Amino acid sequence: MRRFLLPILIITLAALGVWYLLDNAPKSQHRKAPPAPKLAVQVTAIKARDLQLTLRSYGQISAKNLSRISSQVSGRVTMISPALENGAFFNKGDILLQIDNRDYQAAINSARANLTQAQQALALERAQVSQAKADWKRLNSNSKIPSLVSRKPQELSAKAKVSAAHAQYDQAILNFQRTKILAPFAGRVLSKQVSLGELVNANSQLAEVFSSTILQVRLGLQNSDLAFIELPEATPLQAVSSATLPSVEFETQLIQKQFWRGSIVRTEAAIDSSSQQLFVIAEIATPFSAENADKHPLKIGQYVTAKIAGKNLQNVISIDIKSIYQGEFVYLVRDGLLHRQDIKIRWQNDQIALIGSGLQEGDQLVTTILAQAATGTAVNVNNNDSADGALHKPAKQGRKGNKGRKNKDRGNNDPGNKSPGKKQQPANN
Repeated sequence: MRRFLLPILIITLAALGVWYLLDNAPKSQHRKAPPAPKLAVQVTAIKARDLQLTLRSYGQISAKNLSRISSQVSGRVTMISPALENGAFFNKGDILLQIDNRDYQAAINSARANLTQAQQALALERAQVSQAKADWKRLNSNSKIPSLVSRKPQELSAKAKVSAAHAQYDQAILNFQRTKILAPFAGRVLSKQVSLGELVNANSQLAEVFSSTILQVRLGLQNSDLAFIELPEATPLQAVSSATLPSVEFETQLIQKQFWRGSIVRTEAAIDSSSQQLFVIAEIATPFSAENADKHPLKIGQYVTAKIAGKNLQNVISIDIKSIYQGEFVYLVRDGLLHRQDIKIRWQNDQIALIGSGLQEGDQLVTTILAQAATGTAVNVNNNDSADGALHKPAKQGRKGNKGRKNKDRGNNDPGNKSPGKKQQPANN
């Protein structure tokens, strides 16, 4: 009997054990999947507006009127004005240099004497002509007097000698006047090639000067800029008003940053062969006037950068150049998703781009710089905080938070960190 009861008892106890384990089995907790990661971006609404374009260029200061002062007579230099030193200013009509004029004064006296003799010879010849005509008329009252008898050729010869003597006298006076070299305009000395007491010949170059009234700058325009500026291309039959000339703001940084105002006055007739660009000429008026006395004077050959006023465009779309990728597309936000939009650029500089097609008013342009992004990516628009385009992944943050909690639990489970008066809680598995 016992042999039968023992197996039954063992089976019964085993069944009770299985039932107990099944009835008290731990229940698994089902958690919701973490939300999909979203791209944090900033956007701006596209708006059409009026835009004044500014074209950029650079060039060198040059003189509009550059003159090489030369001597028209030879002689020894007896005087050099302080206004003829390098960098000095002078006014129109100032005596810059004087050559010894004594030889030329003697030439005037000689020419005057020759002129007097020729005039006396002409007066004598005219008297003889009158006498010859009177004699012929007394002897031959009814016939015409021959030219030889009336001494017509001799009179013409005497007149020619007077004219030649007068021309020599005028030339002597002119040479005398040329011993004083006068300034042709108000300007500044660029260089001087003569010294006091030096013997100079006719056509010898003495100095190089330029007009201080107007300076000019030769500016190259990019081919893409030509459609966005009104160039002065008037024909001889057309007049160009100064009010329509494109204004230019020049910036110099030779000593410190300074700004000068000017305007484009003409366009060159040919494309530059080396750069394949069209060049325009801009002028800076009265750069050395009193109103510019607080600025450092401009120097010939000085480099300047130029901002040229382009066309004033109406109702156009322009965006920050940083929002364009590879010069071909931008990112938009549509219905909470990222969308790649191809665009066509009409014009651009280093700050903005003028959009020809691809965008319209109301589009949400992504201004955050994105490293890698695909169309259809879920985005989180956040215009209050700066976004750098990084993916915010809540799952990773959760793991980081769990890791922090685990570290806290480990701290609580550490016997060395037990707090008095608090019962240690078992860790949940």
